[in-house]
Amino acid sequence: MSSYSTIIDFKGALTFKKIGQLITALNARRNQFNIGTGVFKKLTSLIIEILENILKYSDHYNSFIKNNPDFEPEFHLSRNASSYLLRAVNPIKQQDMLRVKQKIDLINNLNQDEMRILYRKTLTNGEFTEKGGAGLGFFEMVKLSGHPIQYNFESLFDGFLNFELQLHLDNNSM
Repeated sequence: MSSYSTIIDFKGALTFKKIGQLITALNARRNQFNIGTGVFKKLTSLIIEILENILKYSDHYNSFIKNNPDFEPEFHLSRNASSYLLRAVNPIKQQDMLRVKQKIDLINNLNQDEMRILYRKTLTNGEFTEKGGAGLGFFEMVKLSGHPIQYNFESLFDGFLNFELQLHLDNNSM
């Protein structure tokens, strides 16, 4: 596997403004990294999906971060000859791990038809999370990237884990 070149490397507090700045930074680096329009659109959508998901649940970990700034959310985008790697790390409550793991595992193990059916069912069942979402973020990530979500949990302390999410996007994705 060839080495990756860093396009975006971010660690810190997330806001909608910061997400916009990261998208602007990606746009500014399009020529340098020879990012085509189709891939740029997918990368933009994936970045927004990943970072808005972290931001949406930031109230769950803000007090933890205040006392432990080394564990602020991270986002990295890099590229090698064949693909892009999107990587995000953020603290989550230990009690949320099983729900996140089960949802990702379910989506990762569905074929395209099964995913389409479950996506529609989730979208139309009218159930929304306490944060106002329908729980479609992981669906969107897999659908856009064309690859399963890779993830890991690392124990921290005070009832928190670090959740690491990785996605690959092929260079030739249109």
